[in-house]
Amino acid sequence: MHKKILVYLFISAGIFLIILTLYLFLLYINLPNVKLLESWTPPQASVVYDYRNRYYGDIGVQKRYYVKIENIPQKLIYAFIAAEDRNFFKHSGIDISAILRAFVANLKAGRIVQGGSTITQQLAKNLFLTRERTLGRKIREALLAFKIERTFDKNKILELYLNQIYLGNGAYGVEAASRVYFGKSVADLTLEESALLAGLPKAPSRFNPFVNPELAKKRRDYVLHRMLEEGYITREEYEVAVSKPVIVRKENRYIMSDYILDMVKGYLTDKYGDIALQGGLKIYLTIDKDLQSIAVRSLKKGLKRIARMNGIPFLPETEKDMEEYYKIQDTDLVEGKVYVAKIKREGDKVKVQLGEHLFSIDTSGLPLSDREYIFVRIKGENGKPKAEFVPDLQGALVSLDVQTGAIRALVGGYSYAYSPFNRALYAKRQPGSAIKPVIYMAALLKGETQISSIDARPRTFYDPTTGQEWTPKNYDDKEYSVVTLRKALAKSINTATVNLLDKLGFEVVLHVGDKVGLSDLKPYYSLALGTVEVTPLELTSAYQVFANLGIRCEPYLIRKIVDQKGNVLEENSPRCERVLPPQETRVLVDMLRAVILEGTGRSAKSMQRIVAGKTGTTDEYMDAWFIGFSPYISAGVWVGYDIKKSLGNRMSGARVALPIWKDFMSVAAAKYPDDDFPLPEGTVVVPINPKDYVIADETCDGVDMVFVEGTQPKLTCSDLKGIFGL
Repeated sequence: MHKKILVYLFISAGIFLIILTLYLFLLYINLPNVKLLESWTPPQASVVYDYRNRYYGDIGVQKRYYVKIENIPQKLIYAFIAAEDRNFFKHSGIDISAILRAFVANLKAGRIVQGGSTITQQLAKNLFLTRERTLGRKIREALLAFKIERTFDKNKILELYLNQIYLGNGAYGVEAASRVYFGKSVADLTLEESALLAGLPKAPSRFNPFVNPELAKKRRDYVLHRMLEEGYITREEYEVAVSKPVIVRKENRYIMSDYILDMVKGYLTDKYGDIALQGGLKIYLTIDKDLQSIAVRSLKKGLKRIARMNGIPFLPETEKDMEEYYKIQDTDLVEGKVYVAKIKREGDKVKVQLGEHLFSIDTSGLPLSDREYIFVRIKGENGKPKAEFVPDLQGALVSLDVQTGAIRALVGGYSYAYSPFNRALYAKRQPGSAIKPVIYMAALLKGETQISSIDARPRTFYDPTTGQEWTPKNYDDKEYSVVTLRKALAKSINTATVNLLDKLGFEVVLHVGDKVGLSDLKPYYSLALGTVEVTPLELTSAYQVFANLGIRCEPYLIRKIVDQKGNVLEENSPRCERVLPPQETRVLVDMLRAVILEGTGRSAKSMQRIVAGKTGTTDEYMDAWFIGFSPYISAGVWVGYDIKKSLGNRMSGARVALPIWKDFMSVAAAKYPDDDFPLPEGTVVVPINPKDYVIADETCDGVDMVFVEGTQPKLTCSDLKGIFGL
């Protein structure tokens, strides 16, 4: 009887072994072809460089930079082996002793505290299998590991693993992790930095040194101890390494994305599709990394100043900033004060909560669909407080190389993390008086000079946009009689400019607009006051034509794109053409210099640089502009709310946008020689007496002005005195 049982057991065991062997064989022959790893090219980050070929940032599905095993330091390899797979060089893909150790440890703890997977098993799982926790998946993982070990040597397996492993904060592979955490290449890592990276695969979020530096240090020191136990480092090296604090680069300094990288990403995706997604490209930009940093700083500094002037307590970098401020703010309501309120949606109705108070707000036309918190201002009415929506205060700054059109800096808003909408490219806003140089350029082309006179008394015009008559007014309701074109532009006299437009006719003005890239101008008299809509990039590009004395250069961002094999996918150079005559354009530049020396932009005189430009302010102070340039670099600044709402009384371009422009251009212009604008052939500089507008001589004072040769006055102050017998 017992013999029969034993026979049945042996037969059953034999059948089981045959079935198991057949099952494993079928599994094995149906495993993925691991030889594909020989040509494996994982998604990599595309690296972006500035115009001096300095690293700017990266873009891609995964932040990864593939690095060969010979370029990975031995101490980093040993750190990963000590932490993840001590018998890596001894096993054939599966480490039975590690599995047993993990089983015992987990049994003692009553939970999973240790894993028995080898580096090869981790590679197999991450590249070929899902993350499901089943026996079948573990068997396939073990067989794949065995197959990989039979196909590749240990160095190749390590190379694949160290380039594939996820190490937190969006970094795949050791090179990307080294750049993210330490701001350096993997080849430059120290022993303690190598140990910190090797400690991350177990739980990248938990041991994140940006968030949990103490926990990261404990894990790092554990890895160092394991390296000591395995004989990879000496006792002295261990003692020195564990004594050092965890020092990582500031997390915010590693550019995850910004307006520039977003522009590049969109361009690559639209033009190259799958090639862009695969990554590994090298993208060379026209951006000056230093100027971009200064542009970001200048815009933030200026917007914070304007926020304080408007009673806004702070400007958020992220949505979380709004949430945190909401929790700590004093909710004792004070009329006129701005608070952060939480949005409460009830069907189609929107209310906001402020402490214990709940307010209904008018949300018509407000972009609140993806918002949880907003700014509100408390308004008192018959003793009953109400909440008024305060939109986001925003701005944009664009800087172009005058002689090439290369974009040197571009900032699309206060914070990309809070609002990725790129206002420099897409915000269509009225330019106000910043459009006026187009009209004065047209006047010069029609034979006028900067001392030609124009009647500045107000007249009434028909406005087809409203179907009503319209009478322009000047800033602060100032009145003038007859003024020169120079004074009209420098002082931004609205009545004079509209009268000049009427004198010239629309055709020549629209022609100039088209030549400088403003092709959407409409034949309305209100055009003279900037009632059309343009983007900051479009308007700054138009001024580049003036600064370059009539040569228009298309703005461009990308110099060159190179693929992983070193093939140049595209290479761009300046595309420039003459669109305006240099002589008349040089006269306009002199008039825009007068804006700085004598007019609305005179606060820029403190820069002690030769610059020119124009302020712009729209009705009810909804938009504030300053666009200006040196002979080498131009910049445009726009400030406003994201919806069309007044910035506040007297919040003009000179008061709001010009200080930001000055802050940026004080640094940007200083990178170039302090040269004057060149005088093209056919122009002359003549000292003009500002009282009588004749040539100044030894009998009177004069201001140097530029004229097209032959259009300058003929009389001198002495001649004038002789004529009138003075």
